[in-house]
Amino acid sequence: MNSEPAEDRICLLCAEQQLPNGITRNGRFFCQTCDREWILEKRKIARIGKNILSSKEKTEFLLDNLSIFNSSMGLDELMQRFAELISVRLKRDKIAIFVTNLELGEIKLAYYSSRQKTLQRAIKRITLDYDLSYGILVETMAKGEPRFYKFADQSHPFYDFYSKLTGTKSQLVIPILYANTAVGMLTIDYDEEDYSDYFEDQEILQLVVGQFAVSLRNSLIFSKSENQSKNFRSLHTAALTLSQLYLNNHDEMIRMILLTLSGIVESSLTCLIERTSESSKAKIFRLYRDLENYQINTNTTMIEVELIDPLLQIKETITIDPSTSAYVESLGIEGKESMLFPLTLENGTNCVFILTKQESRFPNDEIEALNAFVSLARITMENANLYQNLSNKERLEKEIEIAKEIQSTLLPRNSPEAEGFSFGGFMVPARGIGGDYYDFILSPNRNELFICIGDVSGKGVAAGLVMATVRTILHSLVRVKDSPWEILNDINNYLYASYKEAMTPRFMSMILLRWNLITGEVQYSGAGHGNFYHYHADSKSLSVIETEGVILGIQPDISAFRNESKLRFDSGDTILLYTDGVTEARNADGIEFGESELKSNFFSFISLEPKNILEKIYSELKEFVKEQEQHDDITMVAVRKI
Repeated sequence: MNSEPAEDRICLLCAEQQLPNGITRNGRFFCQTCDREWILEKRKIARIGKNILSSKEKTEFLLDNLSIFNSSMGLDELMQRFAELISVRLKRDKIAIFVTNLELGEIKLAYYSSRQKTLQRAIKRITLDYDLSYGILVETMAKGEPRFYKFADQSHPFYDFYSKLTGTKSQLVIPILYANTAVGMLTIDYDEEDYSDYFEDQEILQLVVGQFAVSLRNSLIFSKSENQSKNFRSLHTAALTLSQLYLNNHDEMIRMILLTLSGIVESSLTCLIERTSESSKAKIFRLYRDLENYQINTNTTMIEVELIDPLLQIKETITIDPSTSAYVESLGIEGKESMLFPLTLENGTNCVFILTKQESRFPNDEIEALNAFVSLARITMENANLYQNLSNKERLEKEIEIAKEIQSTLLPRNSPEAEGFSFGGFMVPARGIGGDYYDFILSPNRNELFICIGDVSGKGVAAGLVMATVRTILHSLVRVKDSPWEILNDINNYLYASYKEAMTPRFMSMILLRWNLITGEVQYSGAGHGNFYHYHADSKSLSVIETEGVILGIQPDISAFRNESKLRFDSGDTILLYTDGVTEARNADGIEFGESELKSNFFSFISLEPKNILEKIYSELKEFVKEQEQHDDITMVAVRKI
C-alpha cells in the first residue's frame, strides 16, 4: 500500500505541513495547526497564491487590525484604515463597507476603497432598502452568513447598475455581526465571475470582522451621540435667538425657523404652509439649502387653499412618502420621506411644517429634536402675534397661558404600559409655568423603565424652557446609555456649558431611577435632590432613601460626586418621589408641611392606588396651607409593583 509521507501534506490556510485528522468530502480536511477545515495540497513546498497569507503574514495582519481597533478614532477614519489594511494585505482593489440602520430599514454604503479615485467619489452615495427583494446582499445580512455570488445571477436592477459602475463580475459578502445582529457588511469586488481564491479571502477576513463589528458599533454610537449633542446646541441657540429677535418681522422669523429645522435634519428643502383664519389662500414659505456648496435661497408664494386643504386638515405629526401624495408633490417636494408637523395658533392660523429627506428616513433621535424645536417655534410664533396685537399686560398673561399649555404636553399624559405596575404623577406650578419635571420613559423592549423627578432653579418661562430642553436631552440619552449617573453627568455638561456665562445661571436637581421590570432591581443616582420613600409591603415599613450627588449646572466636572445605588422592589412595594415645593409649603404661621407630615400621609393612604395617594396628600397639603399663596412648584410621583 502506498502511503504519502506526512510532510507532503500542506494546509493552504496556515501553510504548515500537517497530516490531516481525516479527509472529508470534496477533498477537504481538518488541520490540527489552524483548527480549520481546509484544502489539502500534496506538495513538499507550500503553494502560496497571491491572496494566501503565510503564518507570519497572518499574524502581522491580525496585529495591524488590533492596533486599529484599540485606537481612538472617528467612524470615517476607522472604516478608511480597515479597508486600506485589507487592500494592502490581501492585495484587493475594490472594498466596500456598508452600515445597517434597522430603525430606518436601510443599508448605506459608508466607505468604498479603490485605487480609482474617480470611482471612489462616484459610488459614495449608494443606499439600499433592507428588503429581501434586493436579493443576495440583504439575504446575507438577514441570515448572518458569508456568501460568494455572481452578479449575472441577480435580478434586481441594483446589481446591473453596480456592475456597470465598478466593473464587478462577482463579489464576496461578509456580514459584520454584533450580538448576532448585522450592523453592516464587508464586500470584496472581483473582476472575474469564477474567482477561485475567494474562499481564502473569506477565511482570513472572518478572523478579524468580529472585532471590527465591536469597534464599528462603538463608533456608530459615538457618532449618534455627537449628532444629538449638535441638535441640543442647535435647540438651545435657536430658542435664545427666537425668543429675543424677529417678533416684529414675521417673514424673517419664519426664515430662521426653517433654517434651523433644515440644519437639524440636513434637508435641502424645508417648507411651511401658513393659512390665516378664514383666508381663501395659503402662504408657502420655502427654504432651499445646497448641502454641497453651503448656499441658501428662499421664496414665498400664494396658493389656493382648496389645492392643499387635506394638508391643512392634518391634526398630528405624520411621516409619508412624498411620491404618494399629490398635494405634497404639488409643492415641488421630492424625496424618500417627508415629515409633516401641524400646529394651530391661538388666533386661528393653521400651519404645517414639511421636512423632507432626499435619500434616507428620519431616525428617532432627529424626530425627538424636531418635535422639541417645533414646540419652541410655536411659542415664538405665538409671541410674535401677541407682540403685534396685545397690550403689555395682556401679552404677558397670554404668553404664560400658551407656554403652560405647551409645557403640560411635555409631561406624561398617560401612565406607561408596563404590566404589573401602577403609576401616579402630577405637577402644580406656582406661576402658571413650572420648573419642576417628572417623567416615565419605557424602553422599546418594555423591559426597563426610567423614572425621574427634578427641579430647575427659578420659576416662570425661563425655568420652563430649561425643563423642556432637559426633557428632550433625557429622552435621547436613555436610548444610548444605561447608567443613570452617566445620563446625569451629560445633563450637567449641557447646563453648565449653556448657562455658565448667562446673567441668570440655571441649575437643576434630579433623581433618576432605572427600573429593571424583569428582575425588580432598581438602580438610582441623585443630583442634589434629597430623599425619596420606599414602602415595604411585606414588613409594612417605610424606608427613607437618601440620594447624594451635586446640583447639576454648578460646576463643569461632577465626577467627584458620582453616586450609584441599587434597591430591590417586591410585590406590593411603593415608592414616592417629590420636590421641595411639597415639604417647604408654609401655612399662615410660617410652619412648613415638612417631611414628617409627608411620610405620615404617605403611610396613611398606602392602601390606595398611587394616583389616589398623591391626590390625598395634595388635599392634606392644601388643607394645611389654607389660603396661603403657593411659592414653589409642587410635584409628586408614586409607583407600585402590583
